[in-house]
Amino acid sequence: MKSIKNNLRYILTALLLSVGCLALAPVNANPIRFVTLGDMPYRSADEALFANLITEINQTNPAFTIFVGDTKSGGSPCTNTYLESIWKSFNRFKSPLIYTPGDNEWTDCHRPSAGSFDPEERLRFIRQLYFQNSNSLGKKPLRLIRQADIDPEHKLFVENAYWISGTTLFATVHVVGSNNNFENASEYAMRNRANLAWLDYVVKVAQDRALDHLVIAMQADLFYSPEQASSPKSGLRETIARLNQLLSQWNKPALVIHGDSHQLIIDQPFKHPGTKRVIERAYRIQVMGDHQVEALEITIDSGKRSPFSFRPLVIR
Repeated sequence: MKSIKNNLRYILTALLLSVGCLALAPVNANPIRFVTLGDMPYRSADEALFANLITEINQTNPAFTIFVGDTKSGGSPCTNTYLESIWKSFNRFKSPLIYTPGDNEWTDCHRPSAGSFDPEERLRFIRQLYFQNSNSLGKKPLRLIRQADIDPEHKLFVENAYWISGTTLFATVHVVGSNNNFENASEYAMRNRANLAWLDYVVKVAQDRALDHLVIAMQADLFYSPEQASSPKSGLRETIARLNQLLSQWNKPALVIHGDSHQLIIDQPFKHPGTKRVIERAYRIQVMGDHQVEALEITIDSGKRSPFSFRPLVIR
């Protein structure tokens, strides 16, 4: 019951955000409508629901869909066969499907229940399978600009990408749960450097092109506990600090979308650096997942002062 009440509260918040200052909106903007989801399917019984959700998304005909990681539970096997089956599912999407990895499909694969795999070997396999070229997945692939294509120092990071639609820049960055694999010092350090450089780069692109909106997608829940922003043992601390810095400088409407914690949340946790003051135009969205095999449709309308609106896609 608590979860239902929370979901209703966040949906009502989203609806209020979507209708603000309508009378002041110009009429010359073309809205962008896309879908985001993640953390599914977690169990065999959910696979049919996931297939039905793909069908539902296809019927809504979004511009594209962003999957924010975790294509399986942390304890289920990380086999090639399973990862390939999800790749096939992603290519059932009629519109472009942009994927950023989660911890369950590689970081947690060392667990005996997941097959006792080498996590870095699983990551290499994921990069080879899901990121074969500069195109997204889906039946109508979208050309993406990948960090590996433009940054020789970080040529391994094919999963970090950006694209521009209308006056909005969209980007994926490979930040995952399980403390962002912080305990594997060498892998974490290399990927963290790449991620911070990528965040700097995509925000500069948006600024240089005088775009109106910024959307950043990742898997990790950055706000699972307060310690993640301050503890020296946090693999997410530097990402949170960099986002606070960049979003404060951006000072235009922004969304940070993630999964990981399996409950719809729409709030404003980002703070101006060194203060407790909320960055007023920056929102985070945590998508559903796990038992909630659902997705969120997001519309960005440049013609509105409050440009973001949200609609859950629920199947039964």
